[in-house]
Amino acid sequence: MTTYYEKIPFVWEEPKPAIPVPKRLIFRSLNDVPMEDFTAAVSCAMSSSLDRSDQKVVRELGADKAALEFIVQASKDFDYEPQWWQLGYNSTGELVGFIQPVLYRGCRKDNLEEGTIYYIGVVPKQQGKRYIYDLLCQATYLLQKIGVWRVFCDTDVLNTPMIRGFQDVGYHQFSSPWQRPL
Repeated sequence: MTTYYEKIPFVWEEPKPAIPVPKRLIFRSLNDVPMEDFTAAVSCAMSSSLDRSDQKVVRELGADKAALEFIVQASKDFDYEPQWWQLGYNSTGELVGFIQPVLYRGCRKDNLEEGTIYYIGVVPKQQGKRYIYDLLCQATYLLQKIGVWRVFCDTDVLNTPMIRGFQDVGYHQFSSPWQRPL
């Protein structure tokens, strides 16, 4: 028997003015940090994720292997440049989280791409400080610079910090939650 969970779809539709990115974080891309550091950040965030699909894969594979497989899958399914994937650090140099904006393949409209934030996360030590807002603003800004007609994302209905982040940044709920197999 297949178990299901619900995800809420959110959308950011262009054209809009460039989103202002708060200055609390310093961002470094895959051009500046080793992939191992990026993978470690994803692993750390996945280990405390509120998304039930993340929880399941971490239980099955462990956080490190789950993160690595997640990153490899992004390369197979989406287009991105290394400078788009970034780690965010606070003013004391501590890792806060990461962003993975990507482009859907085959969803071009009026010479613009359709983007998504493949994954975004705050490491456990930094949770509760509203850094998801800063990370989401940076990811959205990068997609705006690339040239998208829309950013389409979703999150688990139980991930209230991410839901609030989408709403605070200016995304709107696209439709009722949909069921996804767990």
